[in-house]
Amino acid sequence: MTTPPAPVQQIHRRRQGDTRTVLPVTLQQPDSAGVLQPVNLTGLSVTFTMVNAATSTTKVNAASATIVSAAAGTVNYDFASANVDTPGIYWGTFTVTQSGETDAFPVASKALKILIDGPTKTSEEAYAEAVS
Repeated sequence: MTTPPAPVQQIHRRRQGDTRTVLPVTLQQPDSAGVLQPVNLTGLSVTFTMVNAATSTTKVNAASATIVSAAAGTVNYDFASANVDTPGIYWGTFTVTQSGETDAFPVASKALKILIDGPTKTSEEAYAEAVS
């Protein structure tokens, strides 16, 4: 039996208030040989959730994501201004739904890290301030 590869943390950094650039992600899962393959999203729906790492407050709750290429497993999340109004560190999750059943991507809860920098402090400084 092959052990699946260890999760790689994907980091997406943006500036407070920036909404022009989308969050692009390819959803993958290991095949029977343990090799990561894109998830075929044909006929499925995808949502995005984002949680503040310092406070565990949900900032984005199951908002619709855009499927860019169903066969290639690529999706985008287009941030609204309310999603990026607070500097800090956030954890992101895409949820794929089919007939009432769901799978979360990435599977590892902290594998999609979203950093929002403010005009005068980095996301890391905002996180440290929030947990102190």
